Amino acid sequence: MTLFYHQAFLMIREHLFHKRAAADPLFRWRGGEVSRLEAFSDAVFALTLTLLVVSVSAPTSFYELYVTVRDLPIFLVSFAMLMMAWFYHYQFFRRYGMEDAMTTTLNAAFMFLVVFFAYPLKFLATFLWGLVRGDREGVNGLFQDPRIQELGFSEFDERVWMMHIYAIGIIGVFGVLAMMVGVALKKRKELELDELELFLTKRALLHHCMTVSVALLSVMVLMTTNQPGLAGITYFIMGPLHGIVGWRGGVRAEQIHQALILKAKQG
Repeated sequence: MTLFYHQAFLMIREHLFHKRAAADPLFRWRGGEVSRLEAFSDAVFALTLTLLVVSVSAPTSFYELYVTVRDLPIFLVSFAMLMMAWFYHYQFFRRYGMEDAMTTTLNAAFMFLVVFFAYPLKFLATFLWGLVRGDREGVNGLFQDPRIQELGFSEFDERVWMMHIYAIGIIGVFGVLAMMVGVALKKRKELELDELELFLTKRALLHHCMTVSVALLSVMVLMTTNQPGLAGITYFIMGPLHGIVGWRGGVRAEQIHQALILKAKQG
């Protein structure tokens, strides 16, 4: 199964690589063929996806098939989050083609955090889907393991720590992505970034920092109110926030693009 996902990622990369203009028309891609570093990263993403589904065995009855289909949103949410992280990672290496020591080190940290993030991500998705379905017994069952209660954790403590661990995963994954983009920004002269590419690089850094900031805000809400539910609701501002900033950034990027075209025609 890991090999299947690995091959799928490579196929996606090759598909986008041969359509670089359509995939990222405002940015010159400096990445060449898929490097060993990128191939290794794809293998880690494939392994992570495998970890998300290893607990799902093949249905042996219609009821088990029904449960598998019913709980499909759990996998879909987890898959979507991982694919978002993969796309940002893919875009970084296509745009900048960097494989220096610092980038390699940050990439290794990013891969480790992605694998770690899979567990709290799936657990939280299972919890939220149980709430949506109104399955109180199933939700409560996630927090009634006697082994953790022996350590002095109440059920409420478990919910609090669930949100803390999820926030750590978000901060770690997107924080490292922000640092990788920061390295590229620091080497803008070496990479010969033009005005538009420099703007898009700063915009990518802003988006990653916003994601980290929302996770930090969720932690602050949790520590202030001691309400895991309210801390979870905080993440819902992430979509509108990214949408507004992304829309304004897209308008500004197009203005810069048109200005560069006009300057080229006049020059």
